[in-house]
Amino acid sequence: MGRDSGAVSRTKALERAGEDVRIPAPALFELWRGVHLAARTAPEAQRVTGLLALYPVVPLDAEAARVAGRADAELLRLGQAMDPEDSMIAGITLSLGETLLTRNVRHFSRVSGLRIQEY
Repeated sequence: MGRDSGAVSRTKALERAGEDVRIPAPALFELWRGVHLAARTAPEAQRVTGLLALYPVVPLDAEAARVAGRADAELLRLGQAMDPEDSMIAGITLSLGETLLTRNVRHFSRVSGLRIQEY
């Protein structure tokens, strides 16, 4: 849990404040990739499964894909390529008009108009 304790405490604070907490679908890919790269896959899989039981998942729909494609292209033009899954996460967040909770502010702050909250 070490690295994620900030995310957990921030998420709980958001819930107490009545905020919706959701997981963008491309983040699931990142979570499951981490599970399968972990030295101890079974405990990691249990942790991810437990997390996914707590929060709804937001899909990459047509509008989010359009917004993500625009954001990704803008960064590519600037020579600041981003991982496709992160562009999709940003697109989902932007299309919903929500704020992204992340520890990687420097990375996501390059996306124009994306509101970010650090943990």
